[in-house]
Amino acid sequence: MSNESTDPWYLKKHDDGEIFGPVPLGRIVEWAGTAQVAPQDEVSSDRANWTKAPMVAELKMDWIVRLDEDHYYGPTTIGSLLEFRENKEINGETLIIDCCTATEQKFKDTAFFLQTSEADVSHSPSRGGIRLSLQKRIRELEVGLLEKRRQLDAASETIHRLERRVDELEARLRGSAV
Repeated sequence: MSNESTDPWYLKKHDDGEIFGPVPLGRIVEWAGTAQVAPQDEVSSDRANWTKAPMVAELKMDWIVRLDEDHYYGPTTIGSLLEFRENKEINGETLIIDCCTATEQKFKDTAFFLQTSEADVSHSPSRGGIRLSLQKRIRELEVGLLEKRRQLDAASETIHRLERRVDELEARLRGSAV
């Protein structure tokens, strides 16, 4: 990824495929810092090659929120964590994981817990939320699971059909050998 902040960059939203840009990379960094870039979103400098947003180091999507024993959200930014706190989606007791150090701590124990986030969000992607993103991701996974089950059922049916055909051919061979 280019570090040139003046080169044109694009943000593609995962949920609806809407593309924002061209904008300098710094603008996308601002959007990421205000919960407007979700972990599934993609960025590109040429609209041909897209990269998942958390893979772009400049976006600093280095935090994962542990919602409960089995549910996580992220990676996301410090700004997003602050937005989620303001929206009461997380609190000081919420566990977060620093992806850079692989350490887990309570949100209230971080150096940035008391910061506030005020940014201009005009003509920018809508702000995301943990719950909405989780619900969308669950729906996507459910649809994917249904498709995989359909493929498995079709493959199983094909296997059974081929096994029957093999049995028929083996019976024919045994009958012709006698």
